[in-house]
Amino acid sequence: MKNIKGFLVIILLSLFMASCEDFSTDLEVKNLEHPNDAILNSNPVALTATASTILHNWFMTVHNYYGPCMAMQTMADISTCSWGNAGMKDLSSEPRVAFNNKSSYGNNVTYSYFNSLYSILTDANNLVRATEEGTKFDDPDLIKVIGKFGQALSIGYLALVFDRVWLSDETGVVGDGASNYKDAMTFALKKLDDAIKLAKSSGVNIPDTWLPGGGGENTKFVQFLNSMGARMLVGNVRNKKQKASINWDKVLTYTKNGLKADFEIYMDDQSWWAEAPQIYLVYPGWGRVDMRIVHMLDPTMPDYWTDDINTLPEAHSNDARLATDYQYLSSNNFRPERGKYHFSNYRYARLDYYITEWTTNIVEYSKAENDMYMAEAYLNKNNVSQAADIVNAGTRVTRGNLPPVAANADDVAYAIFYERMVEFAYTGMGIGFFEMRKEDLLQKGTLLHFPIPGKALEAIPEEYYTYGGDQGVAGEDYSNGGWR
Repeated sequence: MKNIKGFLVIILLSLFMASCEDFSTDLEVKNLEHPNDAILNSNPVALTATASTILHNWFMTVHNYYGPCMAMQTMADISTCSWGNAGMKDLSSEPRVAFNNKSSYGNNVTYSYFNSLYSILTDANNLVRATEEGTKFDDPDLIKVIGKFGQALSIGYLALVFDRVWLSDETGVVGDGASNYKDAMTFALKKLDDAIKLAKSSGVNIPDTWLPGGGGENTKFVQFLNSMGARMLVGNVRNKKQKASINWDKVLTYTKNGLKADFEIYMDDQSWWAEAPQIYLVYPGWGRVDMRIVHMLDPTMPDYWTDDINTLPEAHSNDARLATDYQYLSSNNFRPERGKYHFSNYRYARLDYYITEWTTNIVEYSKAENDMYMAEAYLNKNNVSQAADIVNAGTRVTRGNLPPVAANADDVAYAIFYERMVEFAYTGMGIGFFEMRKEDLLQKGTLLHFPIPGKALEAIPEEYYTYGGDQGVAGEDYSNGGWR
C-alpha cells in the first residue's frame, strides 16, 4: 500500500506558529512541500490544485495504516489483533500500559497523522485567505467552501484524538495558538458552520475528480457537512460525565439537515484506498471481531477469550447481520503467548466486496450513523418515544430483523450503542472508540486521548509526557472504569 508523505512538524511550526511563545522561534526550515508560499497564495491555478487535494488528503490521513485508527479500534475492543503492526498489540494488550510517546518508538501511530492534519490546515488557511484577498478564481465560492471545510476537518480531527490543538486560520495564529480539545472543537465547528452556510447559499458542486463517488453534488455534500458536525460534536467528549455538556440542540440541527442516504466515496486503488479499518482489520489473517461484539450478537458466547478456551462453536443470533456481515472461523492464527484474550472466532465480512474488487464505492458515513446521533439527541432531550421511533425505523429492524425497541430510556440507549458497535463501526475512523470513550467503557488504563507526539515535543521543545496505564489524570486522560 502507498504511504502518505510525512510532514515535518518543524515546517508546520515555521509556517504559522513562529509568534507563539510556546515554540522556539529560531527554527528556519524550508517548506519543501510548498517552496514558494507567496506565489501559491496569489496564483489561482496553484491554489485550485491545492483545493483539489484537501478532501483526499483528509481521507487518506484518517484511514492511513500509520495513523491511530487501527489501534483505537482494538483499544475499544471492537476489533482484536495481536500483531505488532500499527500499535495494535501495544495499545490493546492487557493490562493496559502507558503509550510509548518517545520519538524512537517505531509504532508511534500519531506522528504522521498529526503532521498531515496540520499540513491540511495550512493549505486550507491559504485557500480561505486567498479568496478573501480577491484572488481571481473561476469559482471562488468552491475554493472557500473547501478551505473552510478543510479547516474544520483538520482541527476537528486533531481535537478528537489529541489532548490539545494549536489553532490558526486565514488570519494567522488564533490567540497564542494553544487550545484544549474542547475549545478546539468549538473553533472547528464554527468553520464547519461557515462552510455549510456558503455551500448551501452558493449551490457549489464538488468536482468528481476532487471527491469521487457522487458525493460532491451540492445537496448530498451539504448533508455530509452537517452529518460531520454531529460526528465531531458527539465524539469529542472524554467521559460519560461530559455528555451533559454536548449541545444536543445543535446535534439535532446537524442531523435533521444531515444524510438521507449512505455517503460513499469511490476507491480507485491508485490515489484513493482505505487501509484502516476497511482493509487491515478486515483482510483474512489480520484483524478479527472482538469477542465482546460476538457476545453482543449472541449472549450465549463469551465476551472474552480466556486461557482455558481452545475453540468456540459458531454463534447464533436473532440479529440477521451475524449471517450477512460476519464470518465464522474455527481456528486462530494469533500467537497465544501474546495473550489468548486477543483470540476470536469471527472476522468482519461485510467489506469482502471491497477487498476483492478494490475499485468500488465504500461507505464513509452511513445514514444509520446520522440517525443514531439524532436518536441520541432526542433521548438526551427526554423525548424517548421519538428516539425509539428513529431507532426502529433504521438498521436495527431493516437489516438486523430485530424487534422494535420499547420506548424505555435504558433500552433505547443500549439500542443506539448496539448499532454503533454492529452496524457502522467499520466506516469512519474512530467511531467505536469515541463511543466507548463517551460511555466510560474503555478498559481500565486505556488512554482517552493521545499526547502531542514525542517528535513534536522535541521540536518545540517541551518536556516528554504521555497517557495510559496510570499516566495522566484518571477519567480525563486514561480510563479508570471500563466494560470489564
